[in-house]
Amino acid sequence: MLWQTTTLELRRDGERLLIDPGIAPWEVEEAAGDGAGHVLLTHGDWDHVMGVGLLPDARVVASEQTARRIASGEAEQSVRKESAVFCLPLEGLEGLRVDQTVAPGELTIGSWQAVVHAAPGHTDDGIATWWPEERLLVAGDYLGRLEIPFIYESAWDYRRTLTMLLELIAQQRPDHVVPGHGRPHDADTDAPGEVAYPDRGGADDAKEHADNVRRACLAARA
Repeated sequence: MLWQTTTLELRRDGERLLIDPGIAPWEVEEAAGDGAGHVLLTHGDWDHVMGVGLLPDARVVASEQTARRIASGEAEQSVRKESAVFCLPLEGLEGLRVDQTVAPGELTIGSWQAVVHAAPGHTDDGIATWWPEERLLVAGDYLGRLEIPFIYESAWDYRRTLTMLLELIAQQRPDHVVPGHGRPHDADTDAPGEVAYPDRGGADDAKEHADNVRRACLAARA
């Protein structure tokens, strides 16, 4: 899967929930199987929303900011631009949508209960979700083994989000932490020294680091 992007599937009582369906059409079809009733988006980046339109019967839930990114056409434009680099076919973009917006706090989605936390920094529309019955923390594009980080919104917000996630992990002790890219972390392994420095293969890491510094400097001057 491109960028090792995570599509998380939850099943309960015959229901299926997908979190961040992507990227390529065949990946979405494989993850969805015979369909999904619910979709949750952690944020509106192209690699997290590209598969939404391939799930016309699902109810799509996201933050208000993500809904605005999609309604404005920004997300679709990003899908078209970024997917072209990798020669990915575009299918179902006319179905890109958000059916229900959520704010920080408790969330009921199908048979599941979750707690939504604002997670800005990578982008301004991110959310992280804690699923108490599953003992599961879904972090969005934070805490991954492929972490650079990518900071497109605010370095200060990014640090605050990391602090929030670490405090949440310390309080709740999840069995699994699922980042937006790369393999999940579990409760027994993943001591800090066991996670290697990111080697993402072909990515321009130096440029991404330089862009982070530039954005931080511009914000500091403002």
